[in-house]
Amino acid sequence: MTESHDLTVRLRAWSYRRQGLGRAAAEPEEALRDVVAVYSSHPTAPLALLCRCQTLDADGFADLERRRAVVRLPAMRQSVFLLPTVTAPRIVAATRQPMERRAGALRYAGLDWDAYTRLKPRVLEIAREPVTAADLRAALERGDPALGEARLMTAVRTMTFEGLVLRLGTSLRADSPRYVAADAWLGQPLVEADPEESLRWLAEAYLRAYGPARVEDFAWWSGVSRGRARAAFAGSGLVDVGGGLMLPADQEAAFSRVEPLDAEAIDLLPKWDAYTMGYAPDGRQRLVDDAHLGRAYSTAKTGGAGGTSGDGLPLVLRGGRAVASWSHRFQGDQMLVTVAPFPAETLASAACEGACAEVGRLLGASAVAVTMAVG
Repeated sequence: MTESHDLTVRLRAWSYRRQGLGRAAAEPEEALRDVVAVYSSHPTAPLALLCRCQTLDADGFADLERRRAVVRLPAMRQSVFLLPTVTAPRIVAATRQPMERRAGALRYAGLDWDAYTRLKPRVLEIAREPVTAADLRAALERGDPALGEARLMTAVRTMTFEGLVLRLGTSLRADSPRYVAADAWLGQPLVEADPEESLRWLAEAYLRAYGPARVEDFAWWSGVSRGRARAAFAGSGLVDVGGGLMLPADQEAAFSRVEPLDAEAIDLLPKWDAYTMGYAPDGRQRLVDDAHLGRAYSTAKTGGAGGTSGDGLPLVLRGGRAVASWSHRFQGDQMLVTVAPFPAETLASAACEGACAEVGRLLGASAVAVTMAVG
C-alpha cells in the first residue's frame, strides 16, 4: 500500500469517529456539538443526528427546540443551520456577511432599506409567538394589502440574517417552518460576538470535528475567504499530518494510533449531511473514492471541481466509505427506500435494512421496504 493510501485509511477511521458516526453519541445535543452544526432542512437535520446518537425519536428531536437548546440561523456558506444555542452567537458572528449584500435580494422583491426598516417592527410584534408564514402574511396584509408573499418572506429571511427572527421546525419529513422573534423565544436578543475571535474559535471547533483538514477545506465549509481561513489557522497550536492537513497538536498522538473501522459497519447519511459537506470538492477522498464523486454530489449550478461542488447526496457508508446512494419516499405511511450501489460495489439489501428501519421509525413510517437499484 502507498503512503497516500495509508493516510486516507487513517483519515477515514479518525473522521468517522470524530463525526460521531456509528451512533456514538449518548444523546442528540452531544451529536450536534460533535459536528458544530447540521443543516436545518428536514429531514436532513433529524437524520443527521439519528446516525450519530444512540437513540432519537420524534419527541426527543422536538424537545431540543422546546428547551431552547438549539436555534436555526444562517451560518456556514450562508445556509440555515441547526446550531447549539450556547455556541450560536460565535458561529453566526464568524460566518456573517455584511448586511449590504442583502440589498440586491430586497430590491428584487420590491423593497428598499427604508421599507424593510419600517416592516421589521411589525413582523417582530406579530411573531412574539411562533407563527406560520401564511398567518404572518395574513396579519400584515390587513394593514398593507399590497405587501405580497415575495416581499414579506424576503424581509423575514433578511431578518434571520440579522439574528432577529428564528425558524422553528414542525414536520420531520419536510420543511414547513414557523417563525418567531429571537428575543421573545430566547428571553433576550441573540448575543453579539466578536467576528475575528469567533472565527478563530470556529476554526478550532472545525478541526476537532472534521480534521485533519486543509485551509481550503475550512474556507469551503465556512464560506469565508481563504485569507481569513488562513489567518484563523495561524498560531492555533496545529500540526501538519501530511499534505497540508492540519490537526490540533493535542490530537496528534491519538491520530497516529487510530484503530481501523469495522469493515461492515453501515451508516445512512442524509442529503447535506455534515460529513459530506465538510470538505472542499478536491478533498473528499476519506469518505468517497474519486471515481464515485459524481454519484455522491450533485453538480453545482455554477460548475465546480469535477462537477462535484454541489449538494452532498444521501449516501450509504460501509466501513466509513461511500458505496451507494439512497433515496426514500412515502406511499401513505409506508416508507419506500431505494439503494443504488456505486459501480463495482456490491451491497446486499439485508445490510441496509436495520439502518433504513431506524430512519422509518424516526419519520413515523408504518413499514419500510428496501429495493436495490439495478444498473
